[in-house]
Amino acid sequence: MSVAFAEFTEQLVPISDFSQGKAGKIFSDVALNNKEYIVLKNNQPTAVVISVEEYRRTQSRIDALERYFSIFEEYYLKKLADERKNSKTTPFEDFIKDEGFSMEDIEKIMDDVEFE
Repeated sequence: MSVAFAEFTEQLVPISDFSQGKAGKIFSDVALNNKEYIVLKNNQPTAVVISVEEYRRTQSRIDALERYFSIFEEYYLKKLADERKNSKTTPFEDFIKDEGFSMEDIEKIMDDVEFE
């Protein structure tokens, strides 16, 4: 058995351990040693127990990635718009017709859709 696999299996905790008085030890291990546990219910992973510090660090990384993605998306769309600036466009009505619809079909669909 590899070391990585052995360490991973040590992270697995049956949910019954929490009702058998082992919760205190698990939470202390998480808080003091920054350990992570995967909680199993019916032998299936259902939750992860991590420290508040790790949770905040993860949330911060997610927020940063979302900001970077937004900036990248804006850059990409601007670049795409610039590339298409002087290109020939197709009128919407022609596009609809090419796709096998009529403007009446689109208007009927729009009448059936409710926006909140």
